[in-house]
Amino acid sequence: MASTLLVAASIVLVYAFVKLYQWAISQRVDNYNKKTVAISGCDTGFGRLLAIRLVQRGVPVIAGVLRKENGESLKKEVRTPSLLTFGTLNVSDDESVKEFGKLVGKTVENRGLWGVVANAGILGNSGPDDWLNAQDYINTMQINTFGVMRFIQALKKYVKKQQGRVVIISSISGRTPRPTVGPYCVSKHAVEAYADVIRHELIDFKVTVHLLEPGFFTTNITQTATNDLDAVWNRLDAETKEEYGKQFFDEYKESRFSRLSHCADNLTPVVDAYEHALLGKYPKTRYWVGWDTILFYIPLATLPTFAQDWFIAFQRRGRPVPISMRK
Repeated sequence: MASTLLVAASIVLVYAFVKLYQWAISQRVDNYNKKTVAISGCDTGFGRLLAIRLVQRGVPVIAGVLRKENGESLKKEVRTPSLLTFGTLNVSDDESVKEFGKLVGKTVENRGLWGVVANAGILGNSGPDDWLNAQDYINTMQINTFGVMRFIQALKKYVKKQQGRVVIISSISGRTPRPTVGPYCVSKHAVEAYADVIRHELIDFKVTVHLLEPGFFTTNITQTATNDLDAVWNRLDAETKEEYGKQFFDEYKESRFSRLSHCADNLTPVVDAYEHALLGKYPKTRYWVGWDTILFYIPLATLPTFAQDWFIAFQRRGRPVPISMRK
């Protein structure tokens, strides 16, 4: 009898907790029309979809685009064009970020910003580290890491005025190692550390920091992931080419195409996470987005290193092997 009561009580408690969680997640902040959000990387992908979604909700948006024509087409696409302001923005260039900061200041005046969304990012050159150089890492970090820092540092003062939110997109590659994608992983690990640092610092100003960690989704980054592989291979010295072999390169390139074909095509979960981080009354500190993240990569990140190594080796068991190591 006692055990039956205990089971029943446990079920009731779990049910109550689930209902409380669902209620908390569903709550939203008020006065959307007074909560301006600035977003980088609105040319395509997540940033563009988020800008459209927020304007649809009645949120004023300041969109950063690399190319002016993308801003013009975005303005035509949103439901209420008067809520969208756009400016050209290259997060890897100090002057471009400063000019965008001036546009934000002119737009919001003394109201301040509710949200800053650091969305711009690239994959950069990839392949085995033997094929890469320090400049490949620097080029990727210029956008994925330093670009995030520039963008946030330029707009932070406006968020403080409204005690708003900073939202940064990272990747599951910022939590777990991804062999042959070194520059991207390093840049995302670094941006995770930056987000953790400023989250603690901005508490004093009642500004919160939120991080998205999506798995693999089909975006412009993944669609162009193999475009530069030929250039990376062609620049290698003869010794490295001989060590790996052309067959390895062809098999590696084919495996990249194969893996990318399994990326999720529906980008809605990432946009939903962005929206909740900005407009949810009780936002999460970290958003794990995608079933691959939730069911595999986050559990993997919590394992001891030896166990992580085993799982990654198992996952890569069919990988191409350099010709110099084939028996």
